[in-house]
Amino acid sequence: MGNIGGGEVLVILMLGLLVLGPARLAVVARRVGSMTREVRRVAGAFQEEVRELVEDPSIEALARERGRRITEPAPEDPERPAGPDGA
Repeated sequence: MGNIGGGEVLVILMLGLLVLGPARLAVVARRVGSMTREVRRVAGAFQEEVRELVEDPSIEALARERGRRITEPAPEDPERPAGPDGA
């Protein structure tokens, strides 16, 4: 349950029981459970999509090609950029 301890959960449940009553607390608990399940499902699907994109062979080939260009030595006599006075 993340960073919530057992005592904290107990306090939250007792407050919920006092504020909502037993019938509404059960309904709210079911809704919270279903929303939590849905959020986890969506997060898992998102992680899977990202994993598929990262592991895509065409992207890996492109990254290798770009990395090769970056690590190649510079030309012997690169052109000098023009200075502020145009020289």
